Parts: sequence; C-alpha cells; structure tokens
Amino acid sequence: MMRSLSRIGWSAVCLAALIAGAAGAAYARHETIPYVSGGIGEKAQEALKARESEFNLKLVFTLVEGNYVADVNVVLTDAKGHRLVEHRAEGPFFMARLPAGQYTVAATYNGATVTRKVPVRDKRLRTEYLRWPANPKVDVVLPPGDGMAAAPPAPAAPVAPTLKPAAAPGGLSYVSGGIGEAEQQELKAREGEFNLKLVFTLVEGNYVTDVSVVVSAKGKRIIEHVAQGPFFMARLPAGEYTVSAAYEGRTVTRKVSVAEKRLRTEYLRWPANSKTDLPVSRWITK
Repeated sequence: MMRSLSRIGWSAVCLAALIAGAAGAAYARHETIPYVSGGIGEKAQEALKARESEFNLKLVFTLVEGNYVADVNVVLTDAKGHRLVEHRAEGPFFMARLPAGQYTVAATYNGATVTRKVPVRDKRLRTEYLRWPANPKVDVVLPPGDGMAAAPPAPAAPVAPTLKPAAAPGGLSYVSGGIGEAEQQELKAREGEFNLKLVFTLVEGNYVTDVSVVVSAKGKRIIEHVAQGPFFMARLPAGEYTVSAAYEGRTVTRKVSVAEKRLRTEYLRWPANSKTDLPVSRWITK
C-alpha cells in the first residue's frame, strides 16, 4: 500500500501509472456520477489539470507536513445520506462531477478519517484540501525541495486564487488562498483591491487553512466562506463589522473597524490541538 510519496516509491508508481494509461488517472462512473483519481507524477498532474473543467469537486490529499498521499478511501454522501461514490484514490487528487447541492466527504488514510460538509455548485470547481498528521511507522516525511518526495501542501496547479463576488448591497468581493509562495505573492500584489485582511495561524506560529469565515454587519451575515488558505481578504464599505472564524470547531470572534481606503489586517490564532495539529516549522513559505 502506498503511503506518503517518497523518492524511491515515486519512480515505481509513475511507471505503473504510465503502463495503466490515461496519464496515471483512474476514471470511473458510479451510476450518473463521473469521477477520476490519480496525479502520481508531473504528467499525471498535468493531465488532471487539463480536465478540471469537466468536474465541480476536487479533493487534494496531503500530510500536515506537506507530502502528497495516495491510497485514500473516498466516500461521497448526499444530503439525504445516500452514498453516491465509494472509491480508493490512486493518487493525491480526486475529482467528481456532482449535481449542485450539499455533500459529505469522508476520506480515510491509514485508518484515520477526515469528514467534511461541502457545498457544490453546478459550474464552479470546489477544491478541498484534506490533511493527516504523519505516522512515523508508515510515512516517510522528507524536507521540502528534496526532489518530488516532499510536495507542497497544495499542488502547484491552482496558483491563482479565484475572486468570488458576493451578492450584497454595496458590491462586496473577497478572496482566500495563500498555500505556497506563488499564491502568497499574488495575494500580496492584490492587497490594493481590498480593505480587510485576515491571517489564520496557530498560537505556535503555523499557518492554518480550511477556516470558516463569517463577516457580519449590524447583525446580518454578509459573507460566509471556507478559506482555501491562511489568508482572506475582502472589500467592504467603511464601517464596523464582526468577524467570526472557526477552525477545528473553535471560533474566534472579533469586532473590526474598516476604513474605505486603508487595509486593516487582523491575525486570528488558535492553540494547537494535539490530536489534529502538528506544530512544526511552517510548511507554507512566508
């Protein structure tokens, strides 16, 4: 069984993927739900990237330390509790084409299951990053930059954060991301477009992602979003707002004053949870 992708194992699985065809991607259809998994090696990742427009849900599997992992058992369940897809991902990426709606994703790696509620839209790709702490008995964690063995926590392909307009009076826009140096540089270059910036970290300093953000004005929710990285920026009318950010079930709430032409930066921090967080040197480049 493949675990984290080490230097030696990488070449072997790449060869196997090429023999299997389709650039290492396993394509299947469950009733009316098409899906695909793979992404072992650069060619396989490029092939999957080229097909993203066919799907509206993408899952990326990594260790907390950043290494990609494979052999992940994926179960997709609809809002009524019906299992739509059960699949063993043959690489660190899984994509599916689903009817618009609310789904539950359960991904199991090395006996540990990550479960997440995911809203899916008809014509927009939703990307979710699922991470597990390394198990020293089965995972080989190599430092970033050591060949292809230690992949960044998110693939290089989705480097451009997608600006998502919100339907609210005054015209609101926001963006999240910042996994990897390229994304962070792009967000930094776009700071002039926004007047509120949130940064999510552990108290110990590690960046965190998959943070549920709610921005409210006068008791009314105007933005609800799951941040796809440790940074969130929004363009808001000048005024007073309440920001609530939830990570691993723990919520930080703060009152924030926002000016029209000035970027307000807030740092929201959580103590590490020994069961789910592994405070190591930051895996996301500053």
